[in-house]
Amino acid sequence: MSRTFSGLSGTYNVRANELALQRNTKSLRCLVYFLDDTQHVFEVDRRAKGEHLLDLVFRHLELIERDYFGLQFTETIAHSGQTNQVSRAAPQATPTHPRLRPQRWLDPNKRLRKQLKTSRAPHLLFFKVKFYVTEPARLLEEYTRYHFFLQIRKDILSARLIAPTPALALLASYVVQSELGDFCADDHKTGYISGLKLVANQTPEFEKTVADMHRLHRGET
Repeated sequence: MSRTFSGLSGTYNVRANELALQRNTKSLRCLVYFLDDTQHVFEVDRRAKGEHLLDLVFRHLELIERDYFGLQFTETIAHSGQTNQVSRAAPQATPTHPRLRPQRWLDPNKRLRKQLKTSRAPHLLFFKVKFYVTEPARLLEEYTRYHFFLQIRKDILSARLIAPTPALALLASYVVQSELGDFCADDHKTGYISGLKLVANQTPEFEKTVADMHRLHRGET
């Protein structure tokens, strides 16, 4: 039996609100941040295993080659009094923001409620590359390679990827090629690289090296 109460501010349906409360206690809201800085909220049954959330994420992305990717999360994220609010801006992960450091990979074989134990909602997870390939040509889908590119770009910018400066400059030059296309003297004046944030400690000397390498990528996509 559904009970409805009327008041000055409108109508309150007791049964509907009881059902909504039951749904909330049986489900988990998971906010996933993707490599392109977009985000999406997934609502899953608390009794479901990690593989269910992973499947929803892969379907959302329409990603076919799934074995290379996973979800990371932490149990100790400070919200600064905004526990129940969803930010529209993706938080910065380590090392730029240690409070948001992803520490664990979501286990597909364990129940979500055993892994996402905090009481806050939504639970924050980060979609990331879990396994790299030594030969990118082995990847079947261009879309998969695109996600690898996004991950490497983030790792360079956050200084998680440790490499010699020439190697970082080469990787950064491919980022510039992807963002700006072929070098054009009319469009790309001296210092044009400074408009792009490529590495954590970017210097004019580094930018000049990247610009020189960018010229060599003509015709590459």
